[in-house]
Amino acid sequence: MKALILAAGFGSRLAPMTDDIPKALVPVNGKPILLKQLENLYDCGVTDITVISGYRANMLEAAVHDRFRDVNVVKNPDFETTNNMYSALLGREAVAGDDFLMMNGDVFMDSAVIKALLEDEHPNAIVTDIGFYLPESMKVVETDGRLTHIAKDIPADAALGASIDVYRFSQEAGNAFFDKCAEYIERGEKNLWSEVALDGILAEQAFHACPLEGRWYEIDNPDDLAAAERIFDDE
Repeated sequence: MKALILAAGFGSRLAPMTDDIPKALVPVNGKPILLKQLENLYDCGVTDITVISGYRANMLEAAVHDRFRDVNVVKNPDFETTNNMYSALLGREAVAGDDFLMMNGDVFMDSAVIKALLEDEHPNAIVTDIGFYLPESMKVVETDGRLTHIAKDIPADAALGASIDVYRFSQEAGNAFFDKCAEYIERGEKNLWSEVALDGILAEQAFHACPLEGRWYEIDNPDDLAAAERIFDDE
C-alpha cells in the first residue's frame, strides 16, 4: 500500500499565518498537520509515501525530510493556477502498480482513521463521518450499499455523511481516477477539486463508505484551527 498526500495549497483563509509557511505545516498544538499525517501512516505501516508540494515547496520538503527522509516530495510548479486534481495527477507515477491511499494535506486526524481504512474489506473506500453534515465539507450519497455521488453541494437530506478527504483506491480504480483527472486537465480544466474526477468514476468503480474511527478536523481558517486545538488537546 502506498500513500499520496496533496499539500500544494497556500491556505489564504489562514493568512497571515500562511504568509510564512505552507498550509500543510500549520501547527495544531505545536504539531504541523502534514507531520501528523505522516506519523499516522508510518504508525500503520504505510511508508511508501509521496507528498505533492507547491507553495513554499522548499520549506515543506525540508520539514518532511527532517523527520521522514524516505518520503518522496514532488513539486506542483503550477500550484497558483491549479487545484488539487492537478496535484493528484502529478502523483500518478509515484503510486503506479499498487493500491494507494490519498488525502488532502489539511486534515488533522488520529491514526485510527488510517487503521480502519486499511482494515476495511472494500478495496475502494471513502472515510465517511456518517450522519455528520458540514456545509464546507464534501458529502457522499449512498445508493444500494455503494457510493454514487460526492460533492460539496449535496443537501443534508440526501447525504450519508461527510467525507473527511481520505480515500482508498485499488489499482484499477486508481487508473480510472487518474484517467479522469487527465481528461479534465487535457481540455483545460485545471482548477478543479480531485473529488470532481472521483465523482466521475463512481458509476463504473464500486466505492463504499468506510465509517470514521477516531477524530478528525479539516483546517481551512482560524476558527477551524481553534476547534482542532480543542479537539486534539492531548497532542
